[in-house]
Amino acid sequence: MSLALGAFVATAASVRAQPDTASSPQPAASAQAAASPAPSPTARARGFRTITDAAATYIDQSTNGPGRSPPEAAGFVAGSPLAPNTPYDLFSSAPDVPGIAGIGAWNTTAIYGFEKFDASLTGGFGYANGSVTNASYWGESLFPALNPHLGAQALPYRIAFPLHAGGDDGTAFRASIESGALATADGALRVRGGYFDLAQTDRFVFAQPALTNVNPAIGLAPAESLTNGLPSLGDWAPDATQLPLDGIDAVAHRDAATLELTNAALPSLPGESARLTLGSLVFDRGEGTRFSAEVAHVATGGLPFLTTVPFGANPAYLTTPEGVLPTSTLDGQRETVAGIRGAFHVSTAAALDGIVEIGRAWYDATDAALPGTSRPGGFYHAGLTQTHGRATASLDVYRMEPRYATIILPYGVPENQWSAALAWPGQWLKSNYQMIDNTVLGVNRQGYRFRYYVDKGPLEAHAEYTDLRQIAPETTVTAEETGFVDGYYLPELPSQATFGRQKRYAFWAAWHPAFGDLTFDVVDDTLYRPAAAGAPLDGVSYEVPQAVLTFDRRLSQNVVASLAVGRYAMDGRFSEPIDFAERIYLAGVELKETPKSSLLLSFRRTTFAGVSTAPLAGTSPDFTGSLLVIEQRLHL
Repeated sequence: MSLALGAFVATAASVRAQPDTASSPQPAASAQAAASPAPSPTARARGFRTITDAAATYIDQSTNGPGRSPPEAAGFVAGSPLAPNTPYDLFSSAPDVPGIAGIGAWNTTAIYGFEKFDASLTGGFGYANGSVTNASYWGESLFPALNPHLGAQALPYRIAFPLHAGGDDGTAFRASIESGALATADGALRVRGGYFDLAQTDRFVFAQPALTNVNPAIGLAPAESLTNGLPSLGDWAPDATQLPLDGIDAVAHRDAATLELTNAALPSLPGESARLTLGSLVFDRGEGTRFSAEVAHVATGGLPFLTTVPFGANPAYLTTPEGVLPTSTLDGQRETVAGIRGAFHVSTAAALDGIVEIGRAWYDATDAALPGTSRPGGFYHAGLTQTHGRATASLDVYRMEPRYATIILPYGVPENQWSAALAWPGQWLKSNYQMIDNTVLGVNRQGYRFRYYVDKGPLEAHAEYTDLRQIAPETTVTAEETGFVDGYYLPELPSQATFGRQKRYAFWAAWHPAFGDLTFDVVDDTLYRPAAAGAPLDGVSYEVPQAVLTFDRRLSQNVVASLAVGRYAMDGRFSEPIDFAERIYLAGVELKETPKSSLLLSFRRTTFAGVSTAPLAGTSPDFTGSLLVIEQRLHL
C-alpha cells in the first residue's frame, strides 16, 4: 500500500513485516530492500535432533459505545464494498470486538544429519477457542490449517460486529505436517516443500503478503515509523513476520551467487486461487555490494470476484458521499514482473553508497471492460546514502507507473475499518494483496524521499520528508483500461481531471538516560487533490497525524516493562468532512522466566471519537475498548 495513510495500514504487522526497512538503524537507500540470501550453515550436527517452539495466548477484549454497530455494518456483512466506520483499531486495522479467545500452537522440527546431507520435517498442531475474530487478529499468526487469512475454513470465521462476548465464538483443533526440507552438508543446495518463506527477494518485484493479525507486543508505532524497534527482550521475536507461501522452493549457493526457484500458492479466499512462479539470482559480495535479477509470474483462477477497480467485466459506478466508487468483476488474471537491482559503493573515501532498481510489469485478464488495452508499466528507483560518524543521510527518487504490478489478489478476510479512499485495493485494504512492497510509494506515483538519521548515542533522532505526485489522473476512461490502478483517489470525468499530491513527514527521537528509554514517534501524512468547478465530490484535502510517546525500562536482565500513549487522527475532507481520532494507552511487560520460557502481558485502553462517515445515518462512531493479551512461549 503506497501511502499507508491513516486508517489504511496495519501498524504492528508492518513494523514487524518489514524488518529490513522499518527496523533498520540507518536510512537505507531503499525501503524496497531485498532479503539477504540464507547464510551458509555453521558447525553441523550429525544424527537426530529436534527444535520445538510452543505458545499459548489468552485474549480478552471488551467494547462499549454506539460505534460498535456502525450504520454500514449490515451492508458490509452482505458484501457491499462500503466499509464501516468503527469499531477498528486505526493503528493496525484489526477489529475491536468483545470476546475472549484462547490460542495454542506447537511446532516441532525434526532434523537428521547424514554424512552428506540433512533431512528435516516440521509438524505440529494448533488450537483456538472462543472469539474467532479476536483469535484471528489479536494473537500470533494462527497455525496454517486454522488460519482464515490463508484461506483455511476450520474456524467458523465470518464478518461480525458482535455487541457482547460470545457473539462470534468457535472452536477448532488441527494437526498436520507443515513442511519438509533436504539440504546438502556444505549448504550448497536446499529444497523445501510445504509452507515456507523466501530466502531472498527484491521487494519491488515480489513481496510476501503482510500479516493481517497483530503480533502481541508491549510497544506501539505508526506503520511508517522510523523506529529502531519496539521495546522487547532480545529473544522475543514474533513467530511470523509475513504470511507464508505453500509449495516447493529450491535454493542453490555457490561462492557469491545464490539462485532461488519457487512455485507456490499464494494466500487466497475460499473459491479463489493464485499461483506464483519465481526465479531470483543474487550476487552478494559483502560489505553492501549486491547485484540481483528476479522474475515473478502470478496467475489467478477460481470464481470471478467483485473488486473496486472498473477495468474488469461489467464495470459499474456507485455515487457515495466520498465520491464515485467503481466496481467490476475480475477473472483469469496474469501478471509478470521482472526487475534488476544493484547496491554498490559510489565512493569508499566519502562513505557514499548507491542503489538502482528497475522493474517492468505486464498484466492482462480474461474478462476486461476494454479488451486489448493492457500495456506494460515500469518501476524506477535511484538512491544515494552517505554516512559521517553517527549521522546518515539518504535521498531516493521513485517512479511507479499506473500499470506496474496491479494484479488484484484477494486474501485474508474482507474486513477493514472505514477509509476515505475506496478506490485502491491495497495490501491492507479490503484484504487485497498487490504482489509488491508498496509501503514507500504506490502505483501511479512519482517523487522523492529524504532521510537523516543520527544513531548510537544517548540521544538518537530520525527524520524523513517524502513528496509524491500523481503521474496520470484517474478518469472514468483511463480507469477502465486493463491494469490501470491509482492509489486512493476515485475516478473523475475526463473534462474535470486534476492531479493529486501526497506528503509525508516523519520524526522519531530516543533518549536513553540511566532510568530507562524515552521515545517519541510522529508521522503526518497529507493527501490533496483539487476539484474542478462543478465537481466538488472530487476534492480531497486531509491529513493523518499519528504520534506515540513510549517509556520503557529494563528492570533486570530478564524483565522489560513499557508504558505508551498514542493518538491517530484523520481530519479534513474526502468529498465529505472527516474528523475523528483514536487514543490508545498501553502498558506491558515481558519476562524471561527460564532460558527456555518467556511470558508477555499487554493491556491497552482505546477511546475513539469523532464525526460519523455516514452523516445521514445520524449514528455516533464513538466507542471505548479494553484489550488484555497474555502469551506464554517455550523454546526447546
